[in-house]
Amino acid sequence: MPTPHATCPSYASHLQAKESTLRALLNSYLRETGCHDPRHDETGLAASLLDVGEPFCLRLPAGELIGTLRDFSLSGQHRYGAAFYLRDDQGGVVPLDMQDIIQRLLESLSEPAIDNTHELRLWDMRDKINNSFTRMAVHLDDFHHCHANAPEAVTDFISAEQSLYLGHPFHPFPKCSQSVERRAFDDYSPERGARFQLHYLAVRRDLMVEAWLDGPDDGVADSVLETARHRLGERYADYVLLPMHPWQAGYLLHQPDMRLLLEEGLLVDFGALGPLAYPTSSVRSVWLPETGQGYKLPLQVRITNLIRENTLEQSRRTLDAARLIHHLRGELESDAFRVVMETGYRTLDPAHPALAGHRAAAFAVIYRPMPVEAQHACVLASLLEPYPGEAEPKLIAAIRQGADGEVDLDRWFEAYLEVSLVPILEILARTGVSFEAHLQNSLLRLERGWPSTLYVRDLEGVSLDREQVTRLAAWPSLGIAADSPLLYSPQVAWRRTQYYFFVNHLGGVVNALATHLDVDEGCFWHQVGACLARLCEAKDARLAAYAEDLLQAEHWPAKANLLSCFRQRGASPLFVDVPNPIKRAG
Repeated sequence: MPTPHATCPSYASHLQAKESTLRALLNSYLRETGCHDPRHDETGLAASLLDVGEPFCLRLPAGELIGTLRDFSLSGQHRYGAAFYLRDDQGGVVPLDMQDIIQRLLESLSEPAIDNTHELRLWDMRDKINNSFTRMAVHLDDFHHCHANAPEAVTDFISAEQSLYLGHPFHPFPKCSQSVERRAFDDYSPERGARFQLHYLAVRRDLMVEAWLDGPDDGVADSVLETARHRLGERYADYVLLPMHPWQAGYLLHQPDMRLLLEEGLLVDFGALGPLAYPTSSVRSVWLPETGQGYKLPLQVRITNLIRENTLEQSRRTLDAARLIHHLRGELESDAFRVVMETGYRTLDPAHPALAGHRAAAFAVIYRPMPVEAQHACVLASLLEPYPGEAEPKLIAAIRQGADGEVDLDRWFEAYLEVSLVPILEILARTGVSFEAHLQNSLLRLERGWPSTLYVRDLEGVSLDREQVTRLAAWPSLGIAADSPLLYSPQVAWRRTQYYFFVNHLGGVVNALATHLDVDEGCFWHQVGACLARLCEAKDARLAAYAEDLLQAEHWPAKANLLSCFRQRGASPLFVDVPNPIKRAG
């Protein structure tokens, strides 16, 4: 298990973390306050004070924030110079460091609240932003200590999952990780190359609630089963095994109510057992190469903005989606597009008298076996980032290595749209199923450097167009409740597709390719427009309507992560309008 090599990050790691933190914060602020082009021909500052790039000027209540854009992005993923200044209403100019900028931007989000919670929210946001910055800097430093040179390419599932160092480009604290009681968590960070044995608990069957897609199949290793048989003896048939994240086990199993259940034999603690598990980019989901099983584990750790537990509603929502997708699999999947299925969940029964109606979310495990063919697919969020200290996205190196040379990225992007945009829109039009296909939920498999298969995962994020799916002939037999949280109005299901795939996913791919080639993003958005124009001619009227809407809309919806976090709307995020990049491209 890796440990940090330094308690204080190097100057280079500190600078890169600072640049990434400010970039995400500024871009989130600009997007969510409607300032989609902050460039300004005349700032009034001497050229010697500014970095190379186009000057920008942002009006804040305290004055004007002035700096430079090294790269302007149609999708709002701007890159900034290192120098920033504040000019007050009297014309005075002072340089700003990162903490000044954080404070000024947060103060401008709202007026002080009547109930005096404003200062508390400011403190909380600053704390999370600085937590993310610090963790990012240490992760970057750890990379430099472990690698004399960046790897030539990332070609497998685990190396991609464990090399997402900067995170979401439109989140104010993408690497924030706050554990309860400030218990150490670094040894479980994927960015550190973490690997560990899971902790196993035997739960008496009458305390367990579970549901499965096609019968129980927990994928537990034979070595773990053998230990359970030996320890439980004649009681073995009365218990069910539950894997736990070792951090979660270390926190929960010492709680008084859990100690009582252990003493009474309702739970049996086996400790750390079995094959190694590797945490993925989401931190709490793990994969065990030896068994091929994956688990979405609960963690009472705040990762970005939410405590990452699995509530019963989330677990049931996941299985509802799995039932529908399993039924429609022949219609949904192809060689180019596949779904990583989730097959069931287990947790403690909150209705059992011994559990006093709680703890279910803290123990709920969602089972996610990894298809063999997907084990060489790589998470896109990581592929679009360069390795620390490098300029080239990992995707480019992977393409070059697979193709044994350079590839025409215009043609490559056309092929990419065929495995991503086209099936995602066709599936929504044909079935009403909308995937939460953002960059961290999307895995890309390359063959000889070219897009082969896109995999989407995390079925909790699936949304269903209520009007379409309930017309399916098999709908009554699927066991999905009429009030399932999966069901949305057509408008909301469509909005979610627009954001998660077109704004988040395609926006990231376009920006990475354009930045690498040092060209305007517009050339790639033109290709998106051409692909949509072709779909406008489709025989499927619904598909044609979706394509037409994307082409003609003045704005697309985007999740407002900064405002949602500031206003404590993590569970029900706010959305804002952003200009349609296809139209902006002209």
